[in-house]
Amino acid sequence: MSRLPRSAGAVLSAIALCLAATAGPAFGADTQPARQDSPESTATAVPDEPAAGPTPTSPATTTAPAPSRPAATSPTPTTEAATAEPSPSKPTPSTPTATAAQPAAPAPDMADLRLSVWFDKDAYLAQEPITAHATVTNVGTAAAGEARVNSTGNLSSESWATLSPSGAPIEPGQTVESRTTGYVTTDSGPLTITVTVRLLGDQADANPTDNAVTASVPVTHVRGSYRGTVYGDRNGNRTMDPGEALSGIRVGTSGGNPNVVRTAVTDAEGHFVFLDLPAGGYWTWFDSTDWHLTAPSVEVTGMNDPDVLIRGVPSAATWLSASAEFTRGSYRVNDVAHLTMTLTNKGTALMTNLTADCWATAAGQVDTGKLAASGPGVAVPSGATRTVDMTVRITEEAATEGNLRVWCSVGAPPHLNGPSAVRATARVPGGMAPKVVGYLGLFRYKPILGFPSSDPLPGVKVYLRNQVTGAVVARAVSGTGGDFTFYEVPAGIYEFGIVGPWRLVYTDPEFLVRDGENGVIQTIPYNHHIIVVPGPNQADPDPAPQPGGQPAPTFPAAVAPRPVAAQPAGLATTGVEVTWLALSAFLTTIIGVGLVFGTVRRRPR
Repeated sequence: MSRLPRSAGAVLSAIALCLAATAGPAFGADTQPARQDSPESTATAVPDEPAAGPTPTSPATTTAPAPSRPAATSPTPTTEAATAEPSPSKPTPSTPTATAAQPAAPAPDMADLRLSVWFDKDAYLAQEPITAHATVTNVGTAAAGEARVNSTGNLSSESWATLSPSGAPIEPGQTVESRTTGYVTTDSGPLTITVTVRLLGDQADANPTDNAVTASVPVTHVRGSYRGTVYGDRNGNRTMDPGEALSGIRVGTSGGNPNVVRTAVTDAEGHFVFLDLPAGGYWTWFDSTDWHLTAPSVEVTGMNDPDVLIRGVPSAATWLSASAEFTRGSYRVNDVAHLTMTLTNKGTALMTNLTADCWATAAGQVDTGKLAASGPGVAVPSGATRTVDMTVRITEEAATEGNLRVWCSVGAPPHLNGPSAVRATARVPGGMAPKVVGYLGLFRYKPILGFPSSDPLPGVKVYLRNQVTGAVVARAVSGTGGDFTFYEVPAGIYEFGIVGPWRLVYTDPEFLVRDGENGVIQTIPYNHHIIVVPGPNQADPDPAPQPGGQPAPTFPAAVAPRPVAAQPAGLATTGVEVTWLALSAFLTTIIGVGLVFGTVRRRPR
């Protein structure tokens, strides 16, 4: 063979190899995804049908559907379907056949509930409880799955024991009793209720006409009145003296059966009256900022109706000023700390029987002295000030916490007639926390149960301010995980501060530092766990840094994940990258050139 044909053959072989290497991956069955919109790549799955017999092979591609025939109905049901070969003979026309009369089917078993209702008395007073009874008997032949009793009418209760609200099963021949107790809700006439029993679910009652009963009972409605007189005990002698009647006081009362709410205003002599009240019990309230008034609960019966005298004492919440302070700024363990309570009467009447209810941190026990609840209390004349000495012993726990705090509620009596609780704090130095760890988070949401969810808030300056001295004792900047650490902090109670446009939420601003290392305590929900939301800007308590000073630390911002770039539409359908195609073409071209030059023979010299 000459050189020209051999060279041409080598070139053709190189071209074929190049085309095969580049087109092979593109046409690979396992790399090309199916096109949803291409008819060539859409396959329809046909479910296999069970064969009734041997299936003849036919070259035809379509099969004519067999003509449908009505299914035969047999009075005797069969358990297996028979398969028969179609007969080649002509079908015999069907002729109507006479059907013998069948006997009537027996009635199915059904539940049949019967209801009866009665009261435990022949008549009632409107203010007394009324009890109604109901019995449900199943006279049917089947069990009642769930039978429920309901009622409507002027009885306050609609709940029937054992048969309401969930219902109960009742066997054939069984009787179930239920009852309900309430009060009449109308102010005249008898009590009338309609009681109904029904089956829950799809179960039907054989005779539903006896499933409802209406019952009535006579009720006597008694009416009465409630009167009273209100006075302010200005001299504390517990007696209504001339000039002590309180006029213009708004009085309210609620009670009776049926329940009513009435209001009145005292006249010039302090009298009020409520007429035509339904009989029953009543409670009373007053609208006054100057006087603390309490009234007993009363009973209106229509006979010997109540007429009460109501004493008022000066409102401690309005007229009493209270403060508390330790006599020294700091104490040691086992010291007896003295606490001075100062009381000032800003009103125009004598305040008597003032007592205090106090409690302390660190297992401290407060001796309230003359303000003890078990004693007569302290009297403070109008415009006067009184001081009372109280004591508390400093405990080991107080030394661990670095402080002792005492809260006191003062009044006549405390918690009911008095100002807001007062507080005093004393330092108990000596403890030291080498490291205090906390967390700063940006609020996300608060579940109904559990701790609030947050994202770490980095790069924010935080600090601790001593509540007693007001000095800033520690500073830190939150890290990338929201964590912050204070070092060498004396044990004590501090105010947590934050610099920047933030506001504390779900966080107690009081920050307790105990002796020893401190961290986020899991058993205490928000201990050293600080949650914030955007808010007013909070100033930095430290002076601005001088020029040339060390810059504040910075923290990199979170980097969002890079989006995945979309591939060109032409290559996306092959599953082959451009790099692979180019490399394959290059390699096959080199092979082809080598084959061409390999066919050239040297001429003999």
